[in-house]
Amino acid sequence: MRRLLILLACVLAAAPVLAQTESVVEIESRGQKIRALLTKPANPVGSVILIAGGHGILSISPQGMIGWGRGNQLVRTRALYAAAGFATLVPDAAPDMGTPKNPRDGYRFSAPHGQDIGALVRYMRGIKTPVALVATSRGALTVGVALANTAGPARPDAVVMTAPMLMPVGNQPSFHRAIGGDPGRARLPLLIVGHKKDACQYTNASVIERFKSWHGQAQVIVLDGPAGSGDPCEALSAHGFFGIDGQIVSTVTGWIRSRN
Repeated sequence: MRRLLILLACVLAAAPVLAQTESVVEIESRGQKIRALLTKPANPVGSVILIAGGHGILSISPQGMIGWGRGNQLVRTRALYAAAGFATLVPDAAPDMGTPKNPRDGYRFSAPHGQDIGALVRYMRGIKTPVALVATSRGALTVGVALANTAGPARPDAVVMTAPMLMPVGNQPSFHRAIGGDPGRARLPLLIVGHKKDACQYTNASVIERFKSWHGQAQVIVLDGPAGSGDPCEALSAHGFFGIDGQIVSTVTGWIRSRN
């Protein structure tokens, strides 16, 4: 019960802003319509596309209700990105990628999924550039497949990954696999944000160090804060930057602004 109350408090903290500015949009890709939540400030300084972790299928209703993932680190902080001046898109997966209970096997590695992200990037270019992909945890796979399958205006201007699954660890998926093991496909402004107390074996400091050696050019910022509670690879732990939402959003948005 305590965990549920804490999670609800995080979600409700952003509600006043979202109630005034958030809308539901549907973006076409491959004959599919990708539903997403869009928050658009009056004079945005840029655009961010927030890619959730886990299986990433939010099951957004036509009315904008989120069926899964409300507590995800990026989903719960979306209002803060808009408050920082960014047009903010929180996308669902395309309908043919499955449901929360039955996600399509390996969809985050599929070229069509990468093309879908390219369609979202093009859409946000029509609102405000630069367009940055911001992904957390397993969302790093989506970034990898997007960079492997996009070019030109469909390719983001920058990428930020927070507590991401970057490199192979055991049999778990990774950005490295999704991008085909080629660091050349990831030659763009790229920031990795880690947490000093992240105890998730797939995203901890040693994994980030391996990624730095492999990529060669990525910037890394490591934050610190509460250890959190529960599963070390979930949103209420340090892995999800629990307790420092404002700090991680200001870190990410400050870095994106510095690229202009």
